[in-house]
Amino acid sequence: MPEKVSEVFDGKLLESLTRFELAVRTLTSSGIRGEKRSRRKGSSSEYADHRQYVHGDDLRRLDWHALARLDTMLIRLYAAEETLPLEIIIDTSASMDFGDPTKYVTAARVGCCLTQIALLHATPALWRFANEKPLEPVRLSGRNDIGRVLRVLDEIVPDGKSTLGEAVRRSALAGPRRKSLVVLTDGYDIEELRPALRACRASGTEVYLAIVLAPEETDPTIRGEFTFIDAESGTEAALSLDRPTLKRYMEMLEGFRADWSEYCRGSGIALMELSSALEIGPELFRTLAAGGLIG
Repeated sequence: MPEKVSEVFDGKLLESLTRFELAVRTLTSSGIRGEKRSRRKGSSSEYADHRQYVHGDDLRRLDWHALARLDTMLIRLYAAEETLPLEIIIDTSASMDFGDPTKYVTAARVGCCLTQIALLHATPALWRFANEKPLEPVRLSGRNDIGRVLRVLDEIVPDGKSTLGEAVRRSALAGPRRKSLVVLTDGYDIEELRPALRACRASGTEVYLAIVLAPEETDPTIRGEFTFIDAESGTEAALSLDRPTLKRYMEMLEGFRADWSEYCRGSGIALMELSSALEIGPELFRTLAAGGLIG
């Protein structure tokens, strides 16, 4: 029987998530890029920087100590504390139904961990599902809301062609524009996905792309004659998997990784690769922290 997304979300895992908070980047009110550390809305009294006084500035923000010491009028700048909503978009196409557990199950679990961390710190979350059979987005805001999206994810069977590009475009058009977007996919829908990701970045959204691949895709060890069937198109192809063929495959895989890395670096998108075999635990949390998602 296929694994359910919700199977690992017991009391022990939920308790472990209380140690973390989202650590995504955002823009402060002064236009300075900083780290999102807030757990509430409103203005912060945390000092961030100075700038020269210009006529019309609020004199209540004047740094009188700097004026006395330096004989220079400087205005204090403060970091904005702002709760940016978290949005998760998950690829539920047929290619995600591969691996043990499947790429879909692992991706969904990762997204739920991030969602629970957000909800624990009063950050609202929204889930979109990219599949040919449209599903309504799920909005979450309460500390105990995670069960609502887990029930939806448990019912999904990855199938059909990817509509990830369309789902990301809808996110770019929907408000709010200033949000943290995490896209969970195997990264195969390149032509449709990249323009949509670029549109999200242009709207001011912080984008994190998590590519989930199965161990069989990243380290194939099989040999022999096989008939491969494309999970999304149904196209069949006969292939002999010998040493030269596997070498070419590994070269293609490295090209795939390098291509995504170059694109994301040039587009201001945070990229991370996850194995579908990765257990939900300390190793995953270290990976998410290294990718700038949690702290």
